[in-house]
Amino acid sequence: MNNPGINLEIWERLRKKWTELEASGNKLKIDFQLISDANEEGNILAIDVIQNVNNEIITETVQRNAGEAYAALGIAELSVEQLIEVYKKVLEQLHRQSKQRDMDLIVTMTPSSATSGEIKGCFKKPDSDSEKSALVDYRHYYLLNAIREKMMTLAGDGWSKVKAIYRSGELEFYFDY
Repeated sequence: MNNPGINLEIWERLRKKWTELEASGNKLKIDFQLISDANEEGNILAIDVIQNVNNEIITETVQRNAGEAYAALGIAELSVEQLIEVYKKVLEQLHRQSKQRDMDLIVTMTPSSATSGEIKGCFKKPDSDSEKSALVDYRHYYLLNAIREKMMTLAGDGWSKVKAIYRSGELEFYFDY
């Protein structure tokens, strides 16, 4: 793969993960989406590595430089409250497009390194174990990571995971160590 300045350790970790998954008999399909700066043609800011593992979609967003895309996405100077409002709109749009009206939309983001993070989305019926995987992209990673970073600055804590639950127009966040 042509590497546009992305950390090779991340690729090696992903390749090892895929090898182990396939060796365990898992069904695996990998796709890549390049995220480029709309203001600068050919400037690849990140790559979404979309991993379909046994029909569960896991997206790993891999940045070239930590936080570099915040300005390009227009979120660099936003407060926590503004980031939450922007993210709520992203979730509302995904929920509306999915037509899963009676289900909660749950998105988790776990940083894998300073320049990458794993994002999982699912629709889940309240009070049920029934889940349906949802495709989430770099916007979820960047917004959740920006919220996590700002919350860590405000609270002085070092959270390693953010979980957002969207239900009936309401948004809740959970931060894990």
